[in-house]
Amino acid sequence: MPTARHRLALLLILLLAFGLRIYHLDVQSLWYDEGVTARVAQMGAGELARWTANDIQPPLYYLLLGGWLHIFNPWPGNIAYLMRFFSAGFGLMLAGLMGALARRLWGRCAGLLTALVVAISPLMVYYSQEARMYAMLLFLVTLAAYWVVRLLDVSSHGGMRLAGKERARLGYLALYALTGLAAMYTHYFAGFALLALALYWAHVWVRENRHARALGGFALANALILIGYLPWLPAMWRRFQVDASYWSGQLKLNEALFKTLANFTVGASETFRLERAGVWMALLGLAAVIWLTALMKLRRRGAQRPVALILHWLLLPPALILFLAYCTPKFNPRYLLISWPAWALLIGGGAAALYRPPAALIQARSWLRPLSRALAILTLLLVVTVSALGLNNGYHDPNFAKTAWREAIAYMFENRAPDEAVLLVSGHAYPVFDTYLPPDAPPAWQVPRFRLPEIEILDVNQVLGWEESARALNKYLARFGGVWLFLWQDEVVDPAGVVATQLGRYAHEQPTPDFAFLDLRHYRLPPDFHIPEQPPITQPGAAFGDAIELVGLEPAAGGIWLYWRALRADLPDLHAAIVVEKDGERLLELDQRPVGYDFPTTRWQPGETYPVRLPVEDATGAGLRVRVYDPASGRILGDFETELFRK
Repeated sequence: MPTARHRLALLLILLLAFGLRIYHLDVQSLWYDEGVTARVAQMGAGELARWTANDIQPPLYYLLLGGWLHIFNPWPGNIAYLMRFFSAGFGLMLAGLMGALARRLWGRCAGLLTALVVAISPLMVYYSQEARMYAMLLFLVTLAAYWVVRLLDVSSHGGMRLAGKERARLGYLALYALTGLAAMYTHYFAGFALLALALYWAHVWVRENRHARALGGFALANALILIGYLPWLPAMWRRFQVDASYWSGQLKLNEALFKTLANFTVGASETFRLERAGVWMALLGLAAVIWLTALMKLRRRGAQRPVALILHWLLLPPALILFLAYCTPKFNPRYLLISWPAWALLIGGGAAALYRPPAALIQARSWLRPLSRALAILTLLLVVTVSALGLNNGYHDPNFAKTAWREAIAYMFENRAPDEAVLLVSGHAYPVFDTYLPPDAPPAWQVPRFRLPEIEILDVNQVLGWEESARALNKYLARFGGVWLFLWQDEVVDPAGVVATQLGRYAHEQPTPDFAFLDLRHYRLPPDFHIPEQPPITQPGAAFGDAIELVGLEPAAGGIWLYWRALRADLPDLHAAIVVEKDGERLLELDQRPVGYDFPTTRWQPGETYPVRLPVEDATGAGLRVRVYDPASGRILGDFETELFRK
């Protein structure tokens, strides 16, 4: 039974966790994903289910958050706080639950240390302050692990009466099934964590139990999870097949592995700069070896079970997620959060094992006790130091700020003229914009808002070209005297910068301040504002086989505009070797994708024109040579030479 001192220590740790999670809770704006949360959570149940079936997460988190918001009836001024407080609650419960799980595995000291690690983790604080499902997901996955551990304890408990043992076993099986099903309806990747837990249970069953009754019960619990998830399984499968936020190419595995290790150890990139993480990662890696060694030296009955739990939970889900990302290249370290609790268990359990090593190990080696305790203190100080640095970054470093939608919108309204509209590029960003401008806002807060392209969810196949953008801008802005352009994820939907190029040419840009991770621009429109639907070409180009065409060229101040177009779909990743020479001097030499690194020809849309500017100061009379080729096969599609802009 826990002592009063133990209860007091746990209470202080939980108070610390609570304080860290509500500190600066709504200081920063909601960012895009949180704006989507606000929109979806306030839908009716039917509409919410339809939305999430076409999105990349299941509906349970949104349903529960919707009920929470219904109780407290938010308005734009407090919706961020309410939604994030919901996550903070799960983050707080996670700290207590992790402490209980570690205590069950190793005892009180490990429980307190693990709870402390979770409480001060910058990564856990970050996701406890974000209006997304990750804090809830981690709580549910950890709760499932807790029921698995309790189930194994009951199976090996010799002092319990048979009837009580059977009731407890059935109860833990039911709780595991319910928790696992809730986790699956919270995030698709929860299945990887449940698979790791199932394999851990099977590992212990093979080594220690092998009773057919236990196997049947656990198999039935997992079958119930699958049966309960069957109604949503087609939606999950459809999203993996058609999700257009995935792109072609190949995952950079080395980079993904580095980001994964950084995320687990120091909390990058949410709270730590990757370029500064190397030394801390190395030290924590060394500490992890020490913690794991300490845990494996425990020889008490059942002491190897926790090590098996850590290894299954820590290694299997990341391996499966990285494999999935390798097949369909889209990766973010937050996808691996489902394994982070195993890292916390390794720290808490390992440090406790170092601080209180088994007496049998030190009877013949008295010098081991002070060395072991010194290692425990030093490794814990390392964790506390890294956590303090990460927390300070997360709270105060602008490099880790969320996208400043709230501040940019407020500035726009403070300076907006009555005849000005808003244009969102990308158009799928409207949920966060509308969260701060609800439809029933007073007239002073109403603003005409247009989206380009008009997409609900990011689609990497919706790429803006000159023609589409010109038609849309002429249509949307015909009756306005100005426009505020919000650029966010425009590198995906407008990688050629068409919208900003067109407004910069045919409107008058006004000064605006900088905002974190959001480009806000302001333009006044002339009375005769009109963007030509064909680019202003002054010199023709040439076609390169049946693949792409250099439609033409145009001189500009300090450069040359090239206008490219795809002649067909399903292009390979083509490159262009470009040389500009004048009077025997080479002014420019490039060998790259025709419209830049971030816009491969595999994403070009036939019939749309994409501009790119070559930085050449005085190109009049210069010679231009262009060769288009396929770097994968080495095939040359064609060459083009011309003398530039000779009158």
